[in-house]
Amino acid sequence: MLWQHALLFLAGLEAAAAMKPAEAQSLMQVGYSSPTISQLEVAEAAGTDVTPMQSLLHDTKVHNINFNSQLNETSKVAPHPFWVFDSDLLFTSKALTCALVMVAAGILCSAGGIGGGGIYVTVLMVAGGLSVHDAVPLSKSVVFFGSISSLVLNLRKSGPQNSETLIDYNVCRLVVPAALVGTYLGVLLNSILPNWVVLFALVSILVSISIMVLQTTYQQYAEEQLLALAAEETDSEKAQELALRKAVTPKSPTELPELRRAGEGSMQSQLSRADVGLAIAMLLMVILTSAFRHHAINCQEFGGQACHHPTLLWLGDDTLNSWMQTPYIASTIKVAFFLVPMLFCLGVLALAGGTLVSKENWSQSLAVKFSIMAVATGCLAGFVGIGGGLIFSPYFLLMGMEPSVAVATSSTCVIFTSSSTTFQYLLTDRIIMSLTVLYGAVNLVASYAGTSLVHHIQDQLAGRRSYISGIVAAGVVISTLLALRELLAVATTAQVSVLQVAVF
Repeated sequence: MLWQHALLFLAGLEAAAAMKPAEAQSLMQVGYSSPTISQLEVAEAAGTDVTPMQSLLHDTKVHNINFNSQLNETSKVAPHPFWVFDSDLLFTSKALTCALVMVAAGILCSAGGIGGGGIYVTVLMVAGGLSVHDAVPLSKSVVFFGSISSLVLNLRKSGPQNSETLIDYNVCRLVVPAALVGTYLGVLLNSILPNWVVLFALVSILVSISIMVLQTTYQQYAEEQLLALAAEETDSEKAQELALRKAVTPKSPTELPELRRAGEGSMQSQLSRADVGLAIAMLLMVILTSAFRHHAINCQEFGGQACHHPTLLWLGDDTLNSWMQTPYIASTIKVAFFLVPMLFCLGVLALAGGTLVSKENWSQSLAVKFSIMAVATGCLAGFVGIGGGLIFSPYFLLMGMEPSVAVATSSTCVIFTSSSTTFQYLLTDRIIMSLTVLYGAVNLVASYAGTSLVHHIQDQLAGRRSYISGIVAAGVVISTLLALRELLAVATTAQVSVLQVAVF
């Protein structure tokens, strides 16, 4: 940085002024090189004097390195090949503590229809003692396990009319391709951008969502209370007063006409083989192209074993290495394996959006809103490890869905964001397999319990939409507080580093 160089120059002038002529002449002969830590230790142990300029340059270099590594978070962590199962990690106090905490977190997140990745990342760091580099991919694999059980239960559960599923497939047709685009970008950004950037954005988004969802929950609760009083009131005057109070109560977002449950003949509760085929094709294309591009770049930069990763066995012995050493072929691979999955998913998204506008009475603005939200959510899912449902479920509530439908649809979309990011990280050696099995199994049971809980609330407490919305609100608020805590920790570390550089 320019200001750092200026600081170094001014401090250098001060140190140079204090030097003896012999020191200055010696320094000019050896050059202005910064001595290493070991060189200074050896010099001090031998009783050799260290010149002021050498000490200054050494201290500035050390603190500059600390500043960059802490602020930019670029420290490298050992890879975790997916074929290696380290069972020793399972029998530690941290692993047991983390598993117990994840039981409670999994029940809450699944009942609220949120993936829980934002919560799981912090749990893995605080209770599990993992670094951010390991916690983000591991949280994605944990969310993936939990989303499987939630999907099975939601597919078996009938909707309000007992003839349709709880899942809104129209929303899934629009959200899934857009979210897959976001997951590709998010996993890519995870390797090149500092975590404090996304933490700041995540906290900002969560704060606004928390306010809106809490407001929605309060409005639903107020309406339910008015309806309960009206049902018990027999006095006509009181009934009229209650009706007037209800009329001036702000309408709940679930009364928006755009996303009401469609009637017979709608695609909203129907899933075709073409839908399933396109979803699987998009998912596989994003996963495989992302993993191949990652290993191709590593092969170009490092060569050797990086060109012979087990996921590349279908290539010849030295095929990838020869490709990546040829400039135009290497450039073509990097560009093509980025653009092709993006364009394919965007094409499916355009097709789905056009169908909803022409056949399902969606407005273009509504389709665009859902698409932008899904891309941003997928990107955050890949970048910081949120499950996706953390944003999906509250957003669906705000856009007019019934809470039970919003939860089921969110859980379905989460299985695509979580599987996409999980397998991208898995094939690029970022996931600890032994801990994935442990925490994944725990979350699978917890997610089943949480989804069963929300179905029980739906069956036993009909008309109490605020209960489910309240669960969603609780999950979002907790995630907001945990994300804010992590952001403050990063900011404090960066501030200390800046002060250290300024002092030296």
